[in-house]
Amino acid sequence: MHPVLFSFSLGRREVSLHSYGLLIAVGLAIGIAVAHREGRRRGLDGGRVLDLAFWLTVSGLIGSRLAYGLVNARDFFHACVDGGGPWWHDCTRVFQVWEGGLVFYGGVAVAALVAHVFAKREGWSFGDVGDLFAPALAIGHAFGRLGCFAAGCCFGKETLSRVGVAFPRGSVAFDVLEAASAIPPGAGETPPLHPTQLYEAFGELAIFLALCALRPRLRRRPGMLLIVYLGLYAVLRFVVEIYRGDLLRGFLFAFHTPALAAWLGLPPAEPIFLSAGQLGSLLAVAAVVVALIRLRKATTV
Repeated sequence: MHPVLFSFSLGRREVSLHSYGLLIAVGLAIGIAVAHREGRRRGLDGGRVLDLAFWLTVSGLIGSRLAYGLVNARDFFHACVDGGGPWWHDCTRVFQVWEGGLVFYGGVAVAALVAHVFAKREGWSFGDVGDLFAPALAIGHAFGRLGCFAAGCCFGKETLSRVGVAFPRGSVAFDVLEAASAIPPGAGETPPLHPTQLYEAFGELAIFLALCALRPRLRRRPGMLLIVYLGLYAVLRFVVEIYRGDLLRGFLFAFHTPALAAWLGLPPAEPIFLSAGQLGSLLAVAAVVVALIRLRKATTV
């Protein structure tokens, strides 16, 4: 884990290149390149595809932060009322994206609305646009999760298995667990944790490869590739959320199942359901079912 790749002095200031930001940028670049190439192959204007990619990136960031703010509204409210700093800092924390905190499904929902408006204005099919960006989203998200691993955020619950990863002092995982008194005083690293960032990164890579393999077969069924992506990612995310241990993602309610937790190799006291990410996965599955029903009706008419 290397949260900072290197640092250099610029006058009196020290500038650092963070691996998280670099991998996010790499993921965006690769995803946009994949969408641009496929768009040109489908006869779409490459410049307009890049324009859409820009607006999807911006709207996705805004939607992710808004969803995070809703999930953690109580914490933001208490920070505003009881915060010890200046009010203009404490009461605007929800807008301080650089401090972290994004909900992926919120970004997808807002970006989908933007894509619908853009496609309608350009005379494109929303299904074609979704199929265009589904593989791009999968590969871009995979690199983003590698960035999470490098920074130590989005970490997992404790584990005694061989896959466990101990994050050192200075990582997000260490700082969060230390603040929660979950690390013994004087320890230099966290207990071994499930590398949920890598679970999701490799899962997204597998989804990307599956979408690339299915794309030629599904080209005559606009929107189907997007539906496949949403279904596969929903399953992946729901399962990964079971092993997530970061405290900031938020639980709608903590449902404890000691027997199931023990069977999964997790501490019995750890909640299994229902996080905001798991609710998003269930809603995504419901959307997939509705979309499949609508497509079936359209093909039988």
